[in-house]
Amino acid sequence: MSEHTGSPKAGATDPFAPLKANGVAHYPKPRQDAKETWEPTLTPLPVEAPQPADLFHPGFGKAVACWPYRDAEGGLLFVVARFERREGDKLKKDVTPFCHGRRVWIDSKGAQQDRTGWHMKAPPAPRPLYGLQHLAARPKAPVLLVEGEKAADAAAKLFPEHVVIASQGGSNAASRADWSPLTGRAVTCWPDRDEPGLAYANAAAEHARPRGGARAKSFRIVEVPRDWPEGWDLADPLPVGVSPELLAELLSEAQDADPPQLPPNFIFKSTGLWYDPGASLDEEVPAERTMIAAPFEVVGEANDGAGQNWGLVIRWKDRDDRHHQWSVPKRLIHADGNRIAEELEEAGLHCNPSSKARSLLKQFIGGVRSKRRRICVDRTGWHLASGKSVFILPGGEAYGPAASSVILQTDHAGTDGAFLAAGSLADWQEHVGRLAAGNSRLVVAICTALATPLLDIVGGDSGGLHIVGDSQTGKSTTLYVAGSVWGKGARGAQVRQWRATANGLESAASETSDTVLILDEMGQASSNDVADTIYMLANGSGKLRAGREGGARKSRTWRTMFLSTGEVTLGAKMAEAGRKLMAGLEVRLVNLPADAGAGMGVFQQLHNHSKPGDLAKALQAAAKTHYGTAGRSFLTHLVRARVTDARGLEARVKTAQAGFARKHVPEDAAGQVRSVADRFALIGAAGELGIEWGVLPWSKGEAMAAAGACFRTWLGERGGAGATEDQQAIAQVQAFLEAHGESRFTPLVRRAENGDVTPPNPEQHRTQNRAGWRRRPNGSADEWEYLILPQAWTQEVCKGMDPKRVVAVLRAAGLLLGASSRAAADLVKIPGEGPIRCYRVSGAILGIREEPGEDEIES
Repeated sequence: MSEHTGSPKAGATDPFAPLKANGVAHYPKPRQDAKETWEPTLTPLPVEAPQPADLFHPGFGKAVACWPYRDAEGGLLFVVARFERREGDKLKKDVTPFCHGRRVWIDSKGAQQDRTGWHMKAPPAPRPLYGLQHLAARPKAPVLLVEGEKAADAAAKLFPEHVVIASQGGSNAASRADWSPLTGRAVTCWPDRDEPGLAYANAAAEHARPRGGARAKSFRIVEVPRDWPEGWDLADPLPVGVSPELLAELLSEAQDADPPQLPPNFIFKSTGLWYDPGASLDEEVPAERTMIAAPFEVVGEANDGAGQNWGLVIRWKDRDDRHHQWSVPKRLIHADGNRIAEELEEAGLHCNPSSKARSLLKQFIGGVRSKRRRICVDRTGWHLASGKSVFILPGGEAYGPAASSVILQTDHAGTDGAFLAAGSLADWQEHVGRLAAGNSRLVVAICTALATPLLDIVGGDSGGLHIVGDSQTGKSTTLYVAGSVWGKGARGAQVRQWRATANGLESAASETSDTVLILDEMGQASSNDVADTIYMLANGSGKLRAGREGGARKSRTWRTMFLSTGEVTLGAKMAEAGRKLMAGLEVRLVNLPADAGAGMGVFQQLHNHSKPGDLAKALQAAAKTHYGTAGRSFLTHLVRARVTDARGLEARVKTAQAGFARKHVPEDAAGQVRSVADRFALIGAAGELGIEWGVLPWSKGEAMAAAGACFRTWLGERGGAGATEDQQAIAQVQAFLEAHGESRFTPLVRRAENGDVTPPNPEQHRTQNRAGWRRRPNGSADEWEYLILPQAWTQEVCKGMDPKRVVAVLRAAGLLLGASSRAAADLVKIPGEGPIRCYRVSGAILGIREEPGEDEIES
């Protein structure tokens, strides 16, 4: 340690002379109304720093840690001490400086005290930085600024290539620090993960690199992921799934903190944004200033990563101290009207209503330039930023290491589509999740809400579940329970109505991409619109529309699992409009009976409630009180798992899907059945991940068991594992014969004497609009064989279907007789008509029924 000039006053040879042998200084308390004199020792002390036991606070006791502040040569300037104390179950910490100097005061007994030594006093401003000796020793090393001394010591070990410094006083003392030693240095600030930490970083940037000042060569701020624990700093244990390598990446990707370049004559004052044209050359009095808007902060500029869709990101607080952020699309400055001002005003940022101020606001938004960049996206869900997965919730909450570099950019400053949260995860688990256990429909509904983020991971398709049943069976309860996973919408419940416009549902799907879309009561929707809506939702994109100049506008896109309810099945809803249920629709929206088989609607276990209605009321009330925490907790774990081992996560989910198929899907099942099985398996896999991560309060296997039970029920209701088109082919031929077997098929009578077949007496049986004949095969008295004429077969029996496919299906089922490899229609000798080609259909087709077996009903 180098020698220093100057020494403590009063001739004290030991700087700690005022401290007693036990290390604790007991100074008489000053009289409350008495003034005191404080003369700090301004020269560095050539001594070692005091130990924690040497420092004492009358209310906190002995210090548990202390950090010495030294000058560039290593001389001791002052120390900062940390005290800890228990208040009930909570550990309270207090950090305070101790400085050396002379203090004169009047104590409570009226006596004057004059003590030179260490006192609990802050150093005078500008205060030295922590780590000056290291800064001086490594003049070319990059500098890392953190918020506290403890974090600085930890950061020095994590990033040895950096010189790590801190300023005394925490997040509120940036203006009182001496930043001059950073002149010419490249500085990066790592703030604590909270609002005060970000405010400190911004304030430090202003002081360490002022406009026009010759201070730091550069100043950047690390974007700490918003899904990390509140208040986290570099001295804390790493968040789950975070590696030191990831910390190094965040440090290298820190954003430039240079202040934005404002357009000429615009200035920020404490009262907000103003326009001040100043005095012209021939004017002595400055022109009138114009107030434009209340205070806000320019965060940076945004674009989609390809140089399109530019926006200006601004942040502000409303009058109730709530934080807001909006990436203002720059194209709005050329829109007619006052759209920008209207949006800001509605979101709590007051704007001057004068036409001049509104015009100046547009001019400002268009003219600001900033080195800070964000990647803007126009929908929620998964995105890539710097090669890393980021997940954005409605309202703009982002999860992932690169979350701070991505922003949701929309035409609205408000957060109508946001998922709001209330209560704690423990509250939701106790009052919602626990009551769902043992009830397969409720479990599957909750797991469906969690499953959508897995679609992108495994490359799955969008689709939905339609819970169908009579009123008062608990259908709506399943939706409210599912909605509580992600949270309540900013303007009401997350459960939406089927009765909506196509544009409205497109918007809702885009706002809920990669989460869940919930639609109640299909019966209220137009029958003609239902099919188009389902195709639209499952296909993941909206209508292609023309722009003003005739070119195609960009369509909305999404991925979603949607939950639906209704008192009618999808097929019945289609029939209302006279439309046929296509196989593609059946796969995209799966009918699931609300009745779980226990005689209590969707319920199977009541969890100490006397009747199903009581449990339904309890769940609905809880879902309106505790919401939004389960989805966020699940998402936190999911994003970390994907970032750390994306391939492993994908393989794990796909393995679960394969296991589900082996257990529940028949080997000869059609692709449509396997597609639905994959959806139920994904739902179950999401639930099992939620159980493993402590989000869902259920036993292991609960989610997969519920998904399996619901899949088996669907398969039983469907009538088998074959292709839907095959079942529809058989059903259509069956329906034609049931409707016209008596009236349009002339019976052929077999004579007992020689076995000849003859038509009935024309006087006794006349066939109008004949489609063919029917006869008893091989003398049977119980079954008919139908001989269908080719024209009737093609134009009526197979109407709306491919006749060749119908032939193939009936042949495979053994229901088409006499067909050969050359001809599907057999040559049949008809009495009085001669040989005629006919399609011979076995009457056994009339005995086929789509009824589930006993075991399927139980499941």
